[in-house]
Amino acid sequence: MSVFRPLLRPAFALIAVAVSGCAPQYVETIVTSEQDLPVRRAFFEQMPEPLDDAFRANCDSPGDQIMQVSRTVVQCRILPPPDMAAFLVLQYDGALEAPALVVQKETDAIDDRFLVEMSYFAEVIQKSGNPRRIYFKQRSLDRLMDELLQATGGIAAND
Repeated sequence: MSVFRPLLRPAFALIAVAVSGCAPQYVETIVTSEQDLPVRRAFFEQMPEPLDDAFRANCDSPGDQIMQVSRTVVQCRILPPPDMAAFLVLQYDGALEAPALVVQKETDAIDDRFLVEMSYFAEVIQKSGNPRRIYFKQRSLDRLMDELLQATGGIAAND
């Protein structure tokens, strides 16, 4: 498990950099369908336990929280620094509730293999009470996620 820690911790840390307003790579993606989510995919021949262990182990900084969203989806919810939280609330007309930076992992069984999809986004609670997901593309984060998926036994399946 510790061999994967150097790969995943920088990936989680890059989320904070990528979503900040001054990052030149920042691009918001308007998602109208689940199919449009920016994800990194890999197939595994068996249940990806090393990836699961690494994912959970790296969601351990103060303010980080593991959330089991469903049977197949787990999230690492990261509390952004105060200045970034303020930026997200103001930029995306959020309620006065702390936004979260999220790394999400979804694992589905397909035939005799497992498909893992990892994505990342910021989530801002709107004044209506509904969450708004802000997706952004960060090539260096994509590469880190691809490396992690491959290092834990996955075969890349990105478009």
